[in-house]
Amino acid sequence: MNRQPLISVIVPVSDVGGYVETCVDSILNQSYKNIELILVDDGSVDGSGAICDNYANKYDHIKVLHQDNVGPGAARNAGIEIMTGEYVTFVDSDDVIHREYLSSLYKLLEIEKADVSTVSFVRFDDNDVLPTIAPRSPLKLFETGVDAVESMLYQQGFIDNSPCAKLYASRLFDTCRFNEGILYEDLATIPRVICGAKKVATTTTPMYFYRRRNTSITGTFTLKRCDVLDVVDELEAYMRQNHSRLVDAALSRKFSANMNMLWLMTITGVKDAAAESRCWENIKLLRKMAIINPKVRTRNKLGALISFGGKDFLLKVFSHFKEKK
Repeated sequence: MNRQPLISVIVPVSDVGGYVETCVDSILNQSYKNIELILVDDGSVDGSGAICDNYANKYDHIKVLHQDNVGPGAARNAGIEIMTGEYVTFVDSDDVIHREYLSSLYKLLEIEKADVSTVSFVRFDDNDVLPTIAPRSPLKLFETGVDAVESMLYQQGFIDNSPCAKLYASRLFDTCRFNEGILYEDLATIPRVICGAKKVATTTTPMYFYRRRNTSITGTFTLKRCDVLDVVDELEAYMRQNHSRLVDAALSRKFSANMNMLWLMTITGVKDAAAESRCWENIKLLRKMAIINPKVRTRNKLGALISFGGKDFLLKVFSHFKEKK
């Protein structure tokens, strides 16, 4: 019987007392058994930290870290520092994973000799019954990590920038850590991590269950979301310095982020003159690229075309879309 390599499962935990047990139980119920579970209590004040300690007292393969509330990026980094697994995956503490999640991801890595494997997300609400059978989906292989990141930045749907629903060779984090103290730390980090992979195996088999929790845009949008504007600027600079082939893909992602932030500010009414001006200037700078580049997705091309009508016209279109919704 082949040896099962150790997989580290890192879970940042922050005020999810009502959900953390369901999450942890789904990890303990995995058919793949050689795991270490690292629960990082990120300054919880609702009793989630105590729940984590109770699990650690029952199971030798569970480790718990407690820290001040500094965000999921820092929590994941703390877990990375102490992990000992040959492979690592990240699970958010209000989510659930299918019983065959780890087994399926590992088999993909083993069969395809890959450094990263992925499955797909399924969104669910509290009252939903989660499926026990996951229908198999076609396999998409990327012969290099750079190929996978190109697809990611063009938002082609095969692979996204979430840290979750993926299994990584732990060595990919030897020189990479999550950005701390910002939103979109995943977009800032995961492309750099996956660029170091020799091969990436992806499938849309639904095995990671993402819990919906009061995610209304109009109810949750704040200007902190504009962190993404700095992230895509830094991503472009990183690609120019390290992976020139990915510069166009990074510019496409930058255009998409600026369009999205301008749209969000418009439909929510949460505006900032400097952020709005920044988005508009970047849209003007990048819109010709978005139209000419055949790899840019259609919705971004449409937005680029509309933007030639001027800023006021674009905002009017955004507002009309809000009314229709």
